[in-house]
Amino acid sequence: MYAADLGGLPPTVVVTAEHDPLRDEGDAYAARLAAANVPVRHRCEAGMVHGFLTLDTLSPAVAAAGERVFADVTDMLDRVR
Repeated sequence: MYAADLGGLPPTVVVTAEHDPLRDEGDAYAARLAAANVPVRHRCEAGMVHGFLTLDTLSPAVAAAGERVFADVTDMLDRVR
C-alpha cells in the first residue's frame, strides 16, 4: 500500500466487507492498483464482517458471497494463463 509505484503487479482481487475495520485501506489499495493500470477486481460485500469467508458453513449469505469472490479469483487466473 505504501510503495511509491504499484505498476507491474499481477492482476489482483481485493475483497472487503461493509463492516470491516480494514475496509478503507482495502478500498484505497484497489484504487491505487487501478491508477497504476493493474487489472483489479474490487468487491465490497454488503452486510459482511472482517473474516466473513470463514463463516460460509453458518450462513447462506456468506456462502453466496464466497462464491462471488471465488468466481472473481477464477476469472483473474484465467486472464493470466
